[in-house]
Amino acid sequence: MIKNGQIRYLQDIKKYTPPDHTGTTNARLIEKTFCENFEMIHGTIEPGCGAHRHSHDVHSQVCYVLEGKMDVSFDDKSPIRCGPGAVVEIPPKVEHLIINSGEKPLKILVIYSPPLPPRGDIPIDC
Repeated sequence: MIKNGQIRYLQDIKKYTPPDHTGTTNARLIEKTFCENFEMIHGTIEPGCGAHRHSHDVHSQVCYVLEGKMDVSFDDKSPIRCGPGAVVEIPPKVEHLIINSGEKPLKILVIYSPPLPPRGDIPIDC
């Protein structure tokens, strides 16, 4: 647990690719060591890449689009295109698929509550 305040910069935070994602570079901005109730991640997804269809048993997920275009589909429904400023809410147990549908990198903030357990993230050396 952090006892005093701190300031960190995105470029200094360790990067990783989550399992079942392609062309994705994530940085955990807020970790469980700071806040036990949620975690916040900055994600960069390359064009045509993203998260394979999956669900989370007990975790709520929120995605906020910073830059780029993102196609999201829930369960078996058709994809919905989202752009900067979109807030995507994904309840537990809802299957979802996220793809960068633009020509430039997609940048998003992702919040999970509660934080995800360790799941085989692949470290990236930057």
